[in-house]
Amino acid sequence: MHLRRLFEVRTGEALESMILGVSDHSSFELSLERFLDFASKLTVDAVELKLDRLELLSTLSEPAELPSVKNLLGSYDFKYVVHAPSIDVNLASLNSHVRSASEKTILEAANFANDVGAGMLVSHVGRLSRDYPRKLVEKSMKNAISSLKSLVRISNELGVIFAVENDHKSSDQSLSAYPEQVKLIIENVGCKLTFDVGHANTLGKINEFLKLDRLIGNVHLHDNNGVKDEHRTIGEGNIDFSNMFRKMQKWRNATPLIVECHSLTGLKKGVEFVRHSPLV
Repeated sequence: MHLRRLFEVRTGEALESMILGVSDHSSFELSLERFLDFASKLTVDAVELKLDRLELLSTLSEPAELPSVKNLLGSYDFKYVVHAPSIDVNLASLNSHVRSASEKTILEAANFANDVGAGMLVSHVGRLSRDYPRKLVEKSMKNAISSLKSLVRISNELGVIFAVENDHKSSDQSLSAYPEQVKLIIENVGCKLTFDVGHANTLGKINEFLKLDRLIGNVHLHDNNGVKDEHRTIGEGNIDFSNMFRKMQKWRNATPLIVECHSLTGLKKGVEFVRHSPLV
């Protein structure tokens, strides 16, 4: 089933098996082709492309580089999800120049997703610096929602599902770390949620996010000990994945599960963990 069609199914229709994938990361010292070879050996269904990877980031400003990347991606039998750049990007910034540049960057990411036939674009919302007073959070949130409304509309016109990712605990003032924040954003902009399990665990909010199941478009899987965002190998932290998979039972096969560890070993072990879980 094509990934775009997959996201349209999200109602009562049950799929025969889960959609399991892995996520790229800008820190991997592998070329994109070598990473795709690695993912192919894992025999996963999907790959999440992180546009912070310089090979991909350059295509946003140098369109002439896109055809070769598109040909490379098309030579593999993966369903693709695209993760918009997050480094130096902040849709919630109170600096209008930063916000405008961030919006332009994510718009270019939406066009990239459309060009390579990806079914979903994942984006961070942004944060308000801890150096600002708390009273400015509302203004920062309005900025983010305004930008997201425009981006979601354009993404939908391109046929690409737009999803915001829940944030992890931070010293800055987050706008999307808590379920109620994410729900507010989604209700205002009409997008989906990329449910990042590890991020939710840093706030002890996994069960609360699971209650937003009708809003979830895909899931990021990684582990930590509930203190900070570590992207550790699944099973090496304190997240109760068995209990979580049990609660996801009614909808998990219609929602891509993306292992998102920041090491190749972690990705491999994570895929094996999920595959051998009796509740998946």
